[in-house]
Amino acid sequence: MFAPERVGGDYFLYPIVRTMQKIIIDGYNVIHADADLRRNAARAMEDARRALLERVRAYLADRQVQVTVVFDGAGGLVDAEALVPGRLQVLYSARGQSADEVIVATLESHPNPRQYIVVTSDMADIGRRVRAIGAVVMASDEFLERMGTSGTSNGDTGPGGRRSEKPDPAGEDIDYWLRQFGAGGEKSGDRDD
Repeated sequence: MFAPERVGGDYFLYPIVRTMQKIIIDGYNVIHADADLRRNAARAMEDARRALLERVRAYLADRQVQVTVVFDGAGGLVDAEALVPGRLQVLYSARGQSADEVIVATLESHPNPRQYIVVTSDMADIGRRVRAIGAVVMASDEFLERMGTSGTSNGDTGPGGRRSEKPDPAGEDIDYWLRQFGAGGEKSGDRDD
C-alpha cells in the first residue's frame, strides 16, 4: 500500500508497510466548502454533520481507509449507523480546545504521521502545522471532489458534477465558435462582423 504526499502540484507515493491509510477531516471546514452542506448547516448544524458523515460512510464503501472526522466543540449526537467500526470515528474537541489542536495532537501521538492525510480548508495555519509533523494536506474541496460530491464553494459544477474553474459558455458564444470553425452553417468567411 502507498501513501500519497503532495509536493508542489504533484503527488508522490511512499510505501506503507501493512497499514491502512488514515484520513483526518476537519469537519466544519469541509461542511463550509460545500454548498449543500452549508445549506444544511444554515438550518441545523446537526443536519450538516449527519450529511457529511453519510457521504464519508459512502466513500468508505469501496476503499480501505480509516477516517476520523473532527468537529469543534462539545458534540451533538452521532447516529450509530453513520459510524463504521474500525474505519469511521467522530471526535469533538473539548471545551477550550479547537479541532485543529485535536488534529495536531493525534498526529503527534502517532508513530508514523506520514500515513495521514489531513483534509482542511485552512492551508496557512493547520496545513502548515501538519505538514511540519509529516502528514499530507488536502484541500476540503479537493476531497469533496474525490468523494464524488459537489465540493464547490459557490455551487457551480462542471460536467459530471466536478468543480469547474470556468463558467459554462453562453449559447451565443457556442454559436459564434461553431461559425468560426465552419460547423454552424456559416463558414468563417461568411461572418458579418
